[in-house]
Amino acid sequence: MMSLALLALFGLGELAAAQDAAPASPVRFGWQASTPVMTFWAGFELKTYEAQGLRLTPTSFNDNAPEIEALVARQLDLAAVAPAPTLQAISFGAPLKIIAGVEYAFTDRQGVHWSATNLIARKDTGIQSLKDLVGKRVAVFGLSSNWYLALLDRLREANIDPKSIKFLSMPYTQMEGALAHGEVDAAIMTAIGAFHASQRIPTTLLMTSDQITGIAIDMSQVIAARADWLKDHEEEAVRFLMGMLATRKFIEDDVAKGGAGIKAIAQKTLKLDADTNEAFYRLRVASAGRELELINSLDLPKQTFVAYGRMLTDAGQLRGRAAATFEQIVDTSYLRKAFSRLGMSWDNSKVASQ
Repeated sequence: MMSLALLALFGLGELAAAQDAAPASPVRFGWQASTPVMTFWAGFELKTYEAQGLRLTPTSFNDNAPEIEALVARQLDLAAVAPAPTLQAISFGAPLKIIAGVEYAFTDRQGVHWSATNLIARKDTGIQSLKDLVGKRVAVFGLSSNWYLALLDRLREANIDPKSIKFLSMPYTQMEGALAHGEVDAAIMTAIGAFHASQRIPTTLLMTSDQITGIAIDMSQVIAARADWLKDHEEEAVRFLMGMLATRKFIEDDVAKGGAGIKAIAQKTLKLDADTNEAFYRLRVASAGRELELINSLDLPKQTFVAYGRMLTDAGQLRGRAAATFEQIVDTSYLRKAFSRLGMSWDNSKVASQ
């Protein structure tokens, strides 16, 4: 359980004390353990979700499609999934709603790129630009993933036929080995995976997250649930988001103090060596709080969904259907209630969800 001091910091002390005597509400949560999202790894370690009176049962998936299928089939209650395949599923009639973002890829006001993923290549392949990918093997996390669909757009803009490239779908955890052993020539990898690969073999950085998507502020994942589950379990949904917000606050505050606490959690939970852990912090975790210059914590940028709707349409992923509108897919009411119950202010000048 979180310390009483930490609970008090988030205004959760009375709630936690009351819940010590009350049975925890069960929530079946889908996530992707191979994706290093500290909002979850740290939250599990700090027990921020238990502090909200929840008993999470996490189930890990290696791809978005089976995770979304499990959510639709009521095998999960909440799930952290990529926005593009979730938008695709809703456009085909899946009864889902997206209620929060998770972590972001963006360029802050100081011009620093906080990249969730990078497109890198083995240096010995001679790949220096997108045109050099023709005839090559490129690893991607699913053929409906955000980054794959965005890369298709970049290829078409460069007059490159995506069919001239062999795309191979695999979990992020397999990409480093596949690249190192010459099983693929390039990969869209997590930022830390790309760093780790560069320590094993010479690599070339081709594109960062924002260069791949062309989106100013993107979401690595979103929180989705069935609309009927949300209606019947508003309390659990709000508490889950309160746990996420508490975790984000801990990370933000720790980063402001130098990051010793979150580095220790990352090293323990992700089992990273010291150099990789430092790189993970520097490349990804240290962004915590920087996004608040642009967006309310965990909010959902409308322009991102518009962009992904266009990508899905252009890639033929919707098979002639119209992409679901922002209003059809997003419901921020649960997030706003979580803000209110934590005593946090919602800044209406940050119009990400308008």
